[in-house]
Amino acid sequence: MADQGLVNTGKFSHLFPTSSKQYTSGISNTVVDYVILFRYPTAPKKGMTRESLATSVSNGFQELSAKLLNSNLMYQVREGTEPDTILVFVYCPWPVLKKHLYQSRLHDFLIGVRVNTLDDHEHENEEALDAGHKLTEAERLRLVYEIITSPANEGGANISPEVDKYVESIFPLHNDELNKKWIESWSHKWFIQEDDLQLIRDHFGEKLAFYFAFLQNYLLWLSVPAAMGIVAHFVLKNTFNIVYGALVMLWSVVYLEVWQRKERNLAVKWGVRNYSKHDKQHSGFTGEKMVTDEITGELVPYCPPWKLFIRRAVTVPGVAIAAAGLSLVVGFVFAVEVFLHEYYNGPFHRFLHYAPTIGYVLLIPTMSGFYTKWVKALNDWENHKTEASWEYSYTQKIFVANFLVGYLSLFITAWVYIPFGDHLLPYLDVFNIQHNHQKVGTERLKAQLIYFIITGQVVGFFTEMILPRIMAIVQPKIMSILKRGNGNGRRSSGTKAGDPNSKDLDTAPKMTEAEGAFMQKVNKEVAMEEYNIYTDYVEMVIQFGYVSVFSTVWPLTALCCFINNIIELRGDAIKVCKYTRRPIPRRAESIGPWLGNMQTLVWLSSITTASFAYLFRSSTDTHSPWTPIFTIMAIMANEHIYVFIRFIVRYAITLVPTWADTVARQEEFKLKKRWLDRTAANEDEYVAKEIGEKQQEVGEHESFWMEHKQPELEVESAISTIQASFKND
Repeated sequence: MADQGLVNTGKFSHLFPTSSKQYTSGISNTVVDYVILFRYPTAPKKGMTRESLATSVSNGFQELSAKLLNSNLMYQVREGTEPDTILVFVYCPWPVLKKHLYQSRLHDFLIGVRVNTLDDHEHENEEALDAGHKLTEAERLRLVYEIITSPANEGGANISPEVDKYVESIFPLHNDELNKKWIESWSHKWFIQEDDLQLIRDHFGEKLAFYFAFLQNYLLWLSVPAAMGIVAHFVLKNTFNIVYGALVMLWSVVYLEVWQRKERNLAVKWGVRNYSKHDKQHSGFTGEKMVTDEITGELVPYCPPWKLFIRRAVTVPGVAIAAAGLSLVVGFVFAVEVFLHEYYNGPFHRFLHYAPTIGYVLLIPTMSGFYTKWVKALNDWENHKTEASWEYSYTQKIFVANFLVGYLSLFITAWVYIPFGDHLLPYLDVFNIQHNHQKVGTERLKAQLIYFIITGQVVGFFTEMILPRIMAIVQPKIMSILKRGNGNGRRSSGTKAGDPNSKDLDTAPKMTEAEGAFMQKVNKEVAMEEYNIYTDYVEMVIQFGYVSVFSTVWPLTALCCFINNIIELRGDAIKVCKYTRRPIPRRAESIGPWLGNMQTLVWLSSITTASFAYLFRSSTDTHSPWTPIFTIMAIMANEHIYVFIRFIVRYAITLVPTWADTVARQEEFKLKKRWLDRTAANEDEYVAKEIGEKQQEVGEHESFWMEHKQPELEVESAISTIQASFKND
């Protein structure tokens, strides 16, 4: 692992600042950067022999090994506790990391990400560059992950589950000591502080730090509609109050605009401003040929745009069918619930009353899980060129599913069942169904919303926090029983051979006590699920929709969400540290497409607030032919009010410059001034040199030019001539 190929960083040492916050070697994980989980089948598929499968698996592992070696990455191989798995431990030596760090920082400089690091302390920054331990954990792990997963044309190993057949996952190991201190610190606080966010950023990366910053900011802002909801519920005692609805809509608009300012401040503070300009190639992108990039001049894979368009157009029906199927399930559960609660009065009525709730808890998450896996497969098949494109497309697909699950039954109740529910009675008489029907009212919608807000969040807390803890206790016992049942069929934990089918127990070296404890930790984390930040984001976005879209139905919605999020803030931290694998550190300068989804929900609230206020007031005759017309007019009027409010709020906020805007302008000014000063200094040196050379070339005219060497004498001579001409006159 020599320094071959490393470039001289002296001229660009200002791109390598020291970290604002460091970790001691006792806390930092300096043993292993990443674990590659290599999983292979032993039962051949139809038309394939066991020998050919063994050859395929062996070739796959040899290819993985060659990629790591070609990228100058160190690795060790150990056997996994699960059947047919191999663990590959990867470590990146500092000279290799230094080269990639230089390239990464230089690229950041070119797109304007790290211009705030330009200063005159070049010697100190060069020393910081050579001190690899001074990188934050997140930055080191991010760089190593880029080396592992980047395409070969970008200098990476091109290893990923999308590329390598038997690579199941790539993940870093938890820093248990820091995680413990983090959780203990939060247990004594009501709200997290800026230092806590900085720690998350340095340990887990900017993407996760932005999520916790968003969750904290959203929690604080929820106190406003929570307080207004208490007044509306206990003082006004008027559901669907138009004034309260207008205030909630105003709050939603102001909150999102202020949050965007907060995003810009954090992006500048964390050094990721303009990072969205970095179009990092998606690891699963495959091109038909290599072409020269028009901007950088590098060779990049290319796929015709029309083929990419066809792929994405083809997936639209697939997503639509899956969404329609999910909608049918939600509609079916809703219909059964309405029938058993409102109409059915036959045998086992008391017990069947709880059937829809049980069915919803069991059926909807299962169907949502199938939908998520399906749309992820479709999203991968779309062959997105960049990570940003892949993330945006996947986010929208996930949002559609959760939108249907969270809101569809509420919209059916509000816009279909309540206005037209009385028309169902004659159909029940035809089928001779015993029923005890009462007039459909808004209490049905209110009860349904309360179920989603309270029961749904309790179920979510159980599945996120309680169930993983139970599984963490039960799963090792099950694995131990299965392992005893397999008997001697397993290999020794010291296997280092490249052949994944090796069963030679005698040649495997024995592990030391320290390595045994380390492997126990690794195997525990291998058994964990990968952390999915999309799940946490979509939960908060859908909750924001309940507050902004449906608060007029039950004004205490925001208060319940506020209480839930106090627990959610700590629950998510515990989940990240204890119940999931450590997230791969990634950079981001915002919460991404989720902001656009929240803005869509605020626009939707302008529709629901107006329609609910008109449809459900006591003087409205829902059976009148004029009701739909007046409802549409109310919606259009409120929608225009929303657009006007948003314009005024956005304009008013832009009048006040943000700290980020000021710092960004200062950075750009200092950057331009520095380079202009360097250019001016070089120009002065060039001019002086040219003058010296010209003076040597005077030649035969030397007597003419050397008569008066001082400019002052030339000026005095000219003035004397002028004055003499006036005297002669």
